[in-house]
Amino acid sequence: MKGWVGASYMAVRRQDQVAPDEAVTDGYSLLGFQAGYRLNTVGQHVLIVRVENALDTKYRDHLSRIEDRNFVMPGRNVNVTYRWFF
Repeated sequence: MKGWVGASYMAVRRQDQVAPDEAVTDGYSLLGFQAGYRLNTVGQHVLIVRVENALDTKYRDHLSRIEDRNFVMPGRNVNVTYRWFF
């Protein structure tokens, strides 16, 4: 097989069982995709494209150390990788 595609889905529920000094955080869902292709028949050269948080969902991880003024986690991320196996 020269190429492949895939998807990922992560669902996190609302965190409302917290310690006295902690804040409640809402739940969220993240969707991602990936595709890869072997550039030659031996498979030594591989190109991979990934999209994380494809819907650009605004969310906050419970107990995140990101300061309150930066309320949400980073948004959509696109990653292109080239791998060379020798």
